[in-house]
Amino acid sequence: LKGRMASRYERQVMLPQIGASGQARFLVSSVLVVGCGGLGSTLLYDLCGMGIGRIGFCDGDVVSLHNLNRQFLHTVSDIGRNKAQSAFEKLSAFAPELVLEPYEMHLLDENADLVANYDLVLLAVDSIAARLTANRACVRAKKPLVDAGIHGLRGSLYTFLPGKTACLSCYYGSTPPNQSAPIPSFAPVVSAISSLEALAAANILLGLSNPTEGRVLLFDGETMMTECVSISRSESCTVCT
Repeated sequence: LKGRMASRYERQVMLPQIGASGQARFLVSSVLVVGCGGLGSTLLYDLCGMGIGRIGFCDGDVVSLHNLNRQFLHTVSDIGRNKAQSAFEKLSAFAPELVLEPYEMHLLDENADLVANYDLVLLAVDSIAARLTANRACVRAKKPLVDAGIHGLRGSLYTFLPGKTACLSCYYGSTPPNQSAPIPSFAPVVSAISSLEALAAANILLGLSNPTEGRVLLFDGETMMTECVSISRSESCTVCT
């Protein structure tokens, strides 16, 4: 690392868990973020701050006023615009030295082979159906996947490792439930879970211990307590077995 690049990341290079070799690993790594809303906002900023060399992100939604209590990538002037394009503009200004790849689309079965182009997939979506679509693609491509979710003052985090841990279909089941009601969201909880997801991504890319591998981390924002629950692979799973 030289010049501005070295200066930008010097405070995290000081960490023994990262160092110059870890920062170099970040810069040659690639991550795909599915969703550029609440979870995606803080997550994408964290990934850019970490110095992940190539970051893809997809979202087919447009910005709405009710998004802005927690979706910090977007502003009032972005209302009605595609979230991935809005995110690209903000992140390009924040980290112009990184390769940023926006996809103005939802991740669907017909385009989910996109995950094969990245080292790691991070979910920032609000539906079980979207999670299961990404999960199927990651199982096929043998790519690790980190899933995050929030509901009001509570959040969760889980890491799937191909061939080692339960996949999301083992956890959620293969048939997504109907989801029609809006999900209550509070910015501090959304940001906290997003940052934990970024930390899990860092641990995976650096080869460090990751407590959410095969275990769901549950966060309660009311008590500010966490607990981890192990998830076993399902012998009847039609996706990963």
